[in-house]
Amino acid sequence: MARVDDYQMSFDLAAKELATAELAEVARRSGAELDPDGGLRLDYYGRPLRITRDPQGAMAVTHLDDGPAVALAEQALVLHYLARADGAAAAGEWITFREVEAGEFYWSAFVKRAKDPLVGFFGQRPELLKALAVKVGGREGGEAGDASVIVRAFPRVEFLLVLWAGDDEFPADGNVLMDRSIGHYLSTEDIALAAGLPIYKMMALSRQG
Repeated sequence: MARVDDYQMSFDLAAKELATAELAEVARRSGAELDPDGGLRLDYYGRPLRITRDPQGAMAVTHLDDGPAVALAEQALVLHYLARADGAAAAGEWITFREVEAGEFYWSAFVKRAKDPLVGFFGQRPELLKALAVKVGGREGGEAGDASVIVRAFPRVEFLLVLWAGDDEFPADGNVLMDRSIGHYLSTEDIALAAGLPIYKMMALSRQG
């Protein structure tokens, strides 16, 4: 399991890459918006975030709603997205995690972070998935399985969460798919993390009543 120091290093490396970047170009490639003060704004799983850079090049990621602070690991993910984004258009083709670059290598991490939690928590209650998805930047879509939702993680990164409900004969199953263009915006390791985040966010929301 990654430690806080690892997340801080990950954040710092991405911040260094963005320290001298032209933020207007970063906005164009990532789908973010420029703030009047020169910072960036973007939607992240349905939450508005602000990304700023001070005169020394230090980066900061803050939320613009009344929700909880953005965890350091997620702040690093946001910076990774901004640094990697190249403006590629969506391919319009959903693929499995195994089809992304080095997907087989990170497959067990993806299953642990995304596939297993999706099936384990929502497999017997697909309607709950539909109800909660709207709170994390999602909407019904995909027309697959017994329930499917499309969750927008970033302006140019979406995930398709699909569930097949279990019955007396077959256990529940599911998967998290992504557009074939995702490698233009996130590394394979970041994809595994990002694919699981909406599931954990929905699980937390369900416990709040």
